[in-house]
Amino acid sequence: MKWTKTGGKLGFVLASLLVLTACTDVEEQPETNTNMQTPNQSTVPAQATNNQLSNDYYRALIVDGKYQPSKNRGVSLSLNSSINMKDFESGLLEVAKGVFPTDQYFFQEGQYIDAETATSWLSRQSEENPNGLNPAGNGENDPSKRVPIYLDQILEQNFMVQTDAGYQLGGIAIGLAMNQIDYYSVKDENENFEFYEQDLDMAQVEERAKEYGNKVVSRLREISGLESIPITVGIFVQAPQDSLAGGVYRFEGLSQEGGEVAEWVPRNEKKVLFPTEEESEDASHFANFRNQVQNFFPNLSGITGIGHYRNDQLLSLKIDVMTQFYGETEMIAFTQHITDAATQYLPENVQIEINIKSINGTEAFLAREQGNQTFNFHIFD
Repeated sequence: MKWTKTGGKLGFVLASLLVLTACTDVEEQPETNTNMQTPNQSTVPAQATNNQLSNDYYRALIVDGKYQPSKNRGVSLSLNSSINMKDFESGLLEVAKGVFPTDQYFFQEGQYIDAETATSWLSRQSEENPNGLNPAGNGENDPSKRVPIYLDQILEQNFMVQTDAGYQLGGIAIGLAMNQIDYYSVKDENENFEFYEQDLDMAQVEERAKEYGNKVVSRLREISGLESIPITVGIFVQAPQDSLAGGVYRFEGLSQEGGEVAEWVPRNEKKVLFPTEEESEDASHFANFRNQVQNFFPNLSGITGIGHYRNDQLLSLKIDVMTQFYGETEMIAFTQHITDAATQYLPENVQIEINIKSINGTEAFLAREQGNQTFNFHIFD
């Protein structure tokens, strides 16, 4: 499908094209680079952060008093929307927690796949770039004929273990962000960009994702010191760029050693945007909460929620309440009313976050952890 309207989404995409490395055919192919960072399997001179906010988070390592950014940070921080980017990163941490517990491992950004290597892998395969994971192009620009870009991003996270002498690498997590819609651009005869989107077959996307995951594992195993380091791989499928819900991880797999994942396990995750026309108990709960809140102040701009499900079980619910500006006493009363409505109508035993926003930003924030009955809240001055 060709985009014909201007501004808005096109402005966002045009800006994104300046930084994305794998979502367009227009960019030049990089030179092949197989010289990934060689890990130092001796102890790392580092210290961990003293405080761990909760067992849901890893303590981070600080090297020489500084946080160590990812070696491919300039490449990995780009997807088709900020929502997908956040879910891609936070979701990989959730995948990793199943293999590397937060009470046994410490977190460090990826240190072994550098920017040049990531760019090479994300690009199309060619004679100049034999390590490209995306398939070679066929010269077509028509979405019905063009060979698409399947893999949009690679994310690496490292997990360290403490020894008597210091910290050593104990595990690696790799996230692969796959497209379900390939957004790309083509220059016309006047050197202007025309923007297109190409729907991808999800069975092909999943098949290629597993193939790419095994190739990444195999290439990491070639690095001295990583031959027997556990590597977990998560396959993330991006939501369309105008989606408020964001993408989810569809599969995960673990390689204890050797050049491939032993087994790909479905995660059975999905995101649901509320309100929804689908009938369900959760949809009914949200509708009752929404009606109760809207009756309190008639000039609300909107109330939306994003439910995160695994195995058809609601794990978390994030709600945005858009308001006009209110005075401090009104905001206090409004926040108290929302707390009452959330306690009465929203599902129990579900992690819930509620952001109350206006054109000035966040006015108040409420949160309840899974298993708790009481909301914590903060009203911003």
